[in-house]
Amino acid sequence: MTEFWAAITAFYTDYRVLFNILLIVLLAITANWLLRRLLTRAVQGVVSGVKRSQDVESTQELTAGPYLNARAVQRTRTLGTVGRHVITWVIVVIALILILGQLQVNLTAILASAGVIAAGLAFGAQNIVKDILNGVFMVFEDQLGVGDLITVGEITGTVEDVGIRITKVRAGDGTLWFIRNGEILTLGNASQGWGKAIIDITVSADEDLEAVERAALESAAELVHSPEFARRVTGEPEVLGLESVYGDRATIRLTVRTRPEAQFAVQRALRARIKAHFGTIGIQLADQLPRPEGSV
Repeated sequence: MTEFWAAITAFYTDYRVLFNILLIVLLAITANWLLRRLLTRAVQGVVSGVKRSQDVESTQELTAGPYLNARAVQRTRTLGTVGRHVITWVIVVIALILILGQLQVNLTAILASAGVIAAGLAFGAQNIVKDILNGVFMVFEDQLGVGDLITVGEITGTVEDVGIRITKVRAGDGTLWFIRNGEILTLGNASQGWGKAIIDITVSADEDLEAVERAALESAAELVHSPEFARRVTGEPEVLGLESVYGDRATIRLTVRTRPEAQFAVQRALRARIKAHFGTIGIQLADQLPRPEGSV
């Protein structure tokens, strides 16, 4: 038995560095998994708590203090995403330093030369530094969050992940776009504050426009007070008046203030409701008017 333990001890002594490196890697993987899991549970706890207090399933349906509650959820998710990236990078750096120490690498010399190396890399890695700094500012300034509907250049979609260098945006057609944070110069966010459903209604210029406006308001009021859309709307329908006149056709504009991102669903439903209501009372929309003679 004594010889067995002596052999084990000798084997460990011979391969001590390898065993220590494997132990460091194992501990790093375990710590990374554990800390990321704890952070994920904390984020889910905050999100579920806010939604449970409002008795809703979707973030956009928050009723009491909708803006603050919804942004709290989105911001918590975003900080959780960034936090997971930070945890991974910090653990990787610490593990790398410990491994280099096991290999008897002179860490003091490496750290002393790090400044010179960083200065040299700064010229060749300006875009990377720009991406990282811009990503940090975007998160802490609450410019966007995970789940937000944003527009960057010609790309419109939902934010799936906010990384230290890359932001992932899922477009409506399912395409996943990888956008460098440093390239985001102008960003539109449809998930902050409120939205507005805008409906243009074109009818014959001979129609009684006041009657058209009343009919449009009746249709809109019926929709916004329905159980399906009551939570999505934050204001009463409003007719802005005559938007344009072109030939024998006139266009009036109707608007409804909504919760963030709800304006698109409200617009589609309003168009269908107005079309059905106008058909019932005999008002013809522009697409139902006869074509002039000679038109194609």
